[in-house]
Amino acid sequence: MPGKPSRTIALCAASAALVLASACGSASGAANAADPDTLVFGLIPNENAASLNASYAPLADLVAEASGKEVELEVMTNYAALIEAQRAGTVHIAMYGPFSYVLARDSGVDISPIAAELYEKDGEPSYHSYMVARADSGITALADLRGRTVCFVDPNSTSGRLYPLAGLVGAGLEEGDYTERFSGGHDASLLAVRDGDCDAGAVRDLLYDEVLPEQEGIDHDDYTILWTSDPVVNSPLAVVNSLDPELRGAIADAVLERGNADALGVDDIAGYWGFTETDDAFYDPIRELCRITEAEACQTG
Repeated sequence: MPGKPSRTIALCAASAALVLASACGSASGAANAADPDTLVFGLIPNENAASLNASYAPLADLVAEASGKEVELEVMTNYAALIEAQRAGTVHIAMYGPFSYVLARDSGVDISPIAAELYEKDGEPSYHSYMVARADSGITALADLRGRTVCFVDPNSTSGRLYPLAGLVGAGLEEGDYTERFSGGHDASLLAVRDGDCDAGAVRDLLYDEVLPEQEGIDHDDYTILWTSDPVVNSPLAVVNSLDPELRGAIADAVLERGNADALGVDDIAGYWGFTETDDAFYDPIRELCRITEAEACQTG
C-alpha cells in the first residue's frame, strides 16, 4: 500500500523565466507527464504568501487524498508566471483570477476550468471590485483621480485592473490622465494608499471587507470606497488538459463534492465557502469587457 499523500508548501520566488525552466524546481520532468507523481497547485499572490498557503492547505490535502498524489502548493510571483507555468505544464492545477484565466486560455494555454469559487453555500458565483482612497484625501469620485496616482494590482488582474480600468473609462478618464502603478497584490495596493504612495487603489471586495483588516491591521475608517464594480464572475480553478482524464475527473469530483468549508471542517477556503461547476463560456463577460476597454493587457496574440 502506498503511504498517505503529503502536502508540501513551497514559496516560489523565481521570475517567470525561471518558472518556465523549472517551476522553482518543484515539478521536474512533469511538463510532458500525464500522470505525474506530484501535482503542483499554483496560486496567484492575492495576499500574504504564508496566509495564502495556510488557507489552501485543506484543499491541497483533499486533492492529494482524491488523486493519490503528493500536492505541492506554489505561490507564483505574479499572474504572468502562473500562465506561463501552466503553458509549460509545470503547474497542473491553478487558481486563477477570471481575467488571467481568459488571457491564459485565449493565448493557447491548454487548460479547462473545473470549478468556480462560491462565497456562500447557496450564493451567486460573483464578486465586486472596489476603488478606494484615504478618507482624509478629499477624493470622493473616480473623476477626482485625474492627475493622480492610481495603484492597480497587476496588468492581468480582474478586480485589480480590468474592471477598475473600465470604471475609470466610464468616468471619462483615459490612460495617461493619471499615473498608474502596479503593486503586485491587493494588500499592497491598500497599504500603498494608506501610506500615501498612491492616491487610490483597486482591491477585491472580499479581501477589503474581511480578509485584509484581520491580517494587516487595516482600519476601514481610514478609507473611503470611491466606486464599486458590476458583478464580476468568480475565479476559476483550472487544470491542464494533458493530465490523465481519470486523474482530472478525480480532482474535479473531489473539489466539487468535498472542496467546501463544511466538508473540510474549516471556516472558509481563502475567504470563500467552496466551489460550483463552471465552464469556459462562463468567462465570456471578461472577453466582452476587453472588447469595450481595448485594454493593452487583453491582447493575447
